[in-house]
Amino acid sequence: MYTWYILALATFTLPISHWLARRNERKRTLLLAARIASLMTVLLYPWDYFAIRHGAWMHPDFTGWRIYGVPLNDLAFIWLFTYLACVVLIRFDRGKSDRIAQSPTPAGK
Repeated sequence: MYTWYILALATFTLPISHWLARRNERKRTLLLAARIASLMTVLLYPWDYFAIRHGAWMHPDFTGWRIYGVPLNDLAFIWLFTYLACVVLIRFDRGKSDRIAQSPTPAGK
């Protein structure tokens, strides 16, 4: 069941993030977001690992692939949400800087 959730999340996240990235900066934005998402996934993996090992949470019904006890779906979940968040933040941050750059300067300055 959780695998279907991750697949549904991916079918939503990937096209939306492609649409949100500006056309002239699309490749740069998507690669930056993918790098940040990969870094966050690597940094958050120990969190999942230790939480599962110490019994903070568990996945008793999960029969899929695991990496040292951590379901691969958890890592995909972290990557997808971080990727979408990065694309959204890059889009709105760059949109703000574009508006500032295009605003007319006051007379006399």
